[in-house]
Amino acid sequence: MARVALDWTVRQLAEKANVMPNTVSNFEKGRGAQINTAKALEHALLSSGKIKFGGDDCVCTIGDH
Repeated sequence: MARVALDWTVRQLAEKANVMPNTVSNFEKGRGAQINTAKALEHALLSSGKIKFGGDDCVCTIGDH
């Protein structure tokens, strides 16, 4: 999970994506989200500069390992 790879809490991702924490939790549990919410989450994760998405199920971390 990208959020965990960044060592972000649900609240931190929610703040960066400008959504409510329960929205992040619901999305992570597969309860779906509106397209604008999914895009906001994606943008927040990508803006870290440490995550990229490749293919359908690939979350790749960039940098220090």
